[in-house]
Amino acid sequence: MNTENPGCLTGAARAVALVVVLPVRLVWEALAFCLRQLWRWILAPVGRALGWLLHHLLLVPLRWLWEWLLLPVGKALWWAVDLLLVTPLTWLWRYVLGPVRRFVGAALAWAWRIAGQVSRAVGRMVRRVLWHTIGRPLVWAYRVVLTPVGHWLRAWVWEPLAAAGRAVRAAAREVRAALFGGPR
Repeated sequence: MNTENPGCLTGAARAVALVVVLPVRLVWEALAFCLRQLWRWILAPVGRALGWLLHHLLLVPLRWLWEWLLLPVGKALWWAVDLLLVTPLTWLWRYVLGPVRRFVGAALAWAWRIAGQVSRAVGRMVRRVLWHTIGRPLVWAYRVVLTPVGHWLRAWVWEPLAAAGRAVRAAAREVRAALFGGPR
C-alpha cells in the first residue's frame, strides 16, 4: 500500500472526522469530566452527609422511642387489655353464654320436633275431613251415577255410531273401488 499518497475517500473521511467527530467527542469528554467531578466533590459528599443526618437525627431516636417507650407500653397495654377485656369475655362465653346457647339450641330443637308432630297430626285430620266431605261423595257419584251413564252411552250411543261409521267407510271403499279401480 501506498501511505504517502492517500486516496480521495481517505481525505474526505479525515475531514469529516476533524470537522464533526472531533468537536462532538471533545464536548462529550468535557461533559463526562465535569459530571465525574460534580459527583466526586459535591453530590457524593452531600449524599453521605444527608444519610448520616437521617440516620442520627431520625432513625436512632425512632429506634430508641420504639425500644424504650412504645414496646414496653405496648406490652403493658396488651397485658391490661388481656386482663381487663379478653379474660372476662372468655370466662363469660365459656361459663355463661356457651351453656345458655346450648340450652336455647336444645329447646328450639325440641320445639321444632313438637311442631312437626303437631303439624303432621293437623295434616292427617284435614286429610280425613276432606276425604269424608269431598272424596267419598265424589267416589260414590262416579260409581253410582257416572259409571252406569258411561256404560249406557257406550252401549246405546257410541257402539251404534261406531258401527255406522264402519259401514260408511266400507261403502266409501266400495264406491272408490267401483269408480277408480282396486286399491293402489
